[in-house]
Amino acid sequence: MRKIAFTFLLVLAVARALAQHDVNTTLCFSDTVKFSFSSEWQYLSTDIYLFNGEKFSKLINEMNFEPKRGWLKKNWSQEELEYLFITAQLKDVKFFGDKDIAYPIYNFQVNRDKDNKYQTFVSDKIDKIRIIDNLPLYTASDKIDAEIKVRAITTNERDQLISLVATQLQTMSKIPTPTTAVFSLLKEFGNFLEANSKRKEYRFSSTIRLFEQKNFDTRLHSIKIYSLTTDKSRPLTLNTSNLKSYMDTVRTSEINRDVLDSLLRYRQYPLIVVANYKSLYKMEQIRGDEVNQSNIDKRKLRIENDFKAGLINGETYRQEKDFINFLTVFSGLKGMMEIYSLNYRMGNPDAVTNGLFKVLQGYRQLLKLYDEIEFKYRNNSTFLTVFKSEYTSILGFASLYLEDDQNLKQTKNLVKTMVALEKEIKLVDPYVCENNLRNLRFSDIFKRANLEQAIEGQIIINQIGLLEKFIFEKSFAPEIAKLGTVKPLPQNVSAPEKLKEKANNTACVTCREQSLAAIKDFYDGLNSYYKAIALRRRDSIALVVENKLFSYFDKTELIEKNIKYQYRDTLPASVEFLRGKLLEIKRDMGNLNDFTKINVADKPLNIIDELNSKLVGLIGSIEENLSYIAEKRPDFVKPVPVQPAKVDKPVEEIKTPAAIEDKKPAEVENHPTTEHPKVEVKPVEPTKQEVKTE
Repeated sequence: MRKIAFTFLLVLAVARALAQHDVNTTLCFSDTVKFSFSSEWQYLSTDIYLFNGEKFSKLINEMNFEPKRGWLKKNWSQEELEYLFITAQLKDVKFFGDKDIAYPIYNFQVNRDKDNKYQTFVSDKIDKIRIIDNLPLYTASDKIDAEIKVRAITTNERDQLISLVATQLQTMSKIPTPTTAVFSLLKEFGNFLEANSKRKEYRFSSTIRLFEQKNFDTRLHSIKIYSLTTDKSRPLTLNTSNLKSYMDTVRTSEINRDVLDSLLRYRQYPLIVVANYKSLYKMEQIRGDEVNQSNIDKRKLRIENDFKAGLINGETYRQEKDFINFLTVFSGLKGMMEIYSLNYRMGNPDAVTNGLFKVLQGYRQLLKLYDEIEFKYRNNSTFLTVFKSEYTSILGFASLYLEDDQNLKQTKNLVKTMVALEKEIKLVDPYVCENNLRNLRFSDIFKRANLEQAIEGQIIINQIGLLEKFIFEKSFAPEIAKLGTVKPLPQNVSAPEKLKEKANNTACVTCREQSLAAIKDFYDGLNSYYKAIALRRRDSIALVVENKLFSYFDKTELIEKNIKYQYRDTLPASVEFLRGKLLEIKRDMGNLNDFTKINVADKPLNIIDELNSKLVGLIGSIEENLSYIAEKRPDFVKPVPVQPAKVDKPVEEIKTPAAIEDKKPAEVENHPTTEHPKVEVKPVEPTKQEVKTE
């Protein structure tokens, strides 16, 4: 038993001596930036940087590849270091199956120099290698651990390379639905085997892109640094304070090789820096004119496939489905607007209003659906960061389409007001309520019966009722009550003006009707006041007319007698002209007599005023014509000579008219006259016409 135990320990010691082929990869720095990565940052990318590659020669010469001298030496052949093999093993990546997957990053060929020391030519200018690009974190934990391993492969260990490749190929063969990313990795293993068979240097060259969508928003998430040393290496002197400070204050989205080099300033041994990035999920943007049922179906199919493939998480999948439903409603609204536009061009009024009401219903459905989604995801960072902007973009297109003509524009304002009031109707500010009511009043173009039969119409009618009741009580009722206390007198004639202006400018039908009724009552009272004045004036004018008519009859009879006395049946033209004036006087006298007999007590004010004006006008016309006749022929207004009684005298004693004319003026002047004294009619101020109310 002692011999067996001794032999086992000896073999173990030899194995330990031979196990020094692995380079120690020590995690000497790990930190995450000070940024809140919410769930929508659901994709991970990883870059690998190799620093101080020229120090690999120093590193591998510190390793011992020859077994210890002793009796076992004859059982071992001389082994030589052949490759320096670096792998990255991704842990907990379910995307590649149940097992962790490791794939080659570098494979550098090792040779002997002239001093029989190992050397490998590694350029220090190797840029970053992106080993994974946009790996869905839905298929992993919140972060990916990329474990770095560096192995020194000797001539006796070539089969380990083949074994590694075989193991990984077997792992990938178990993936039920290989993706493009899996095929890219298969290609990379092929490149590795080809380079190894030709003893050529190998570097990982294929980016494993797991999600093909482009234009990601990407931010630096974390950095890990692995130092490559051996058991014989000097103690590590890496100062990471500058890098730590950078990680705490970084505002840029990416880091590069030059920045890392300036922050680390380490030249002792090779370093491998792993930089992890998180990417924000971005929706596939779509314009309003691209929204149709065909594109919606394509988008729906793509989302389903991405979810089944594990490219998007459950939260994103649910929100994408909600957005697809939103696009479907928007597509329906577009169809309604197209039908309305067609009816508008055809000029069918009923079809136009019916189509416009359909647009109203479709736009309200779109706004209500958005409100529901916004409330549902009000505290969801994925919605607020990613999806909300796309919703508002579609709403913007809908608003733009509803600007095509005035009907659509007013329908848009009506629906926005309606939906806002459905959320909360604030009866505080009459000015705001007036604007809301004005928008709602566009519904007057629809038939009342149609409104009452539709849910949307009932909502509008109820909202109008609430707004009108508030506006009337708050803004119009006090003004109406105030006007009711004002006496309807001429000095208060401007009292209703303010209320009239408000009534003419309001969209509140109830307010307008009540205001105009109050204004009419005031003006009716004012008309009654003016009517009483007009009736008194009419009575005064009638009294004057009664006194003047007798005088007018007397004068016209005198003028007729003089004309008949002087000219018998044949009248000269001038006398005929004056006789026409006389006929006008007689006509006006008849009208004057008839108008004074009209009972105007029950007539409106304007009729009374018009009659009074006619009476005054007739008196003036009669007076003017009488004055004209008297001016042109004063003899017509003088008494007609009285014929003497017949006596039996000689013919020679009978006086001729010529003889009469030879009488002295005194004799004529002493002749009695029937002329009446003139009655002066004072002009009466015209009363105001009846105040018309609107």
